[in-house]
Amino acid sequence: MDDESRVPHHAGTAESPAGTTRTKPDAPMLRILNRIERTLLYLVSAILLAVAGGIIVMMFVTAARNPSPWPERAIILIEELLLVLIVLEIFVTVRAHLEGGRIQLEPFIIVGVIAVVRHILSVVVRLSVTMTMAERRDQFTEMAVYAGVAFILVLALAIARWSKRS
Repeated sequence: MDDESRVPHHAGTAESPAGTTRTKPDAPMLRILNRIERTLLYLVSAILLAVAGGIIVMMFVTAARNPSPWPERAIILIEELLLVLIVLEIFVTVRAHLEGGRIQLEPFIIVGVIAVVRHILSVVVRLSVTMTMAERRDQFTEMAVYAGVAFILVLALAIARWSKRS
């Protein structure tokens, strides 16, 4: 593929039958909309980084104030770190779009896997609390469903990566 075929045509231009470029009447409006989109994407990127930083700060504050035993606090810290990874993965996707890349499927699958792992850890924390047999059975069922979802998402990620190689 030559370099010209990879360069996107400018918004608002079209190829005429004679091979010359003519300007569409809506070109100025498309340029304005493109600028607004990029501005909003930069704003979203900054907010995502601020949210990730805020989660980390609150994670340490919560861990310091939490009177629960260390193993429970460690699981909560891991859950919060996984939430930061989810936010950062979304940030990376937005950044890639700003750099001219196309939206990829893989980051969203990864976010799904991380979210499912967070839920599994949440179930593990709840299982450490005293509960009835019925509640315990419900928690194990929930964990089994999350494990199945995680398996399907990892399989989808493998297929997505395999299809990129083909």
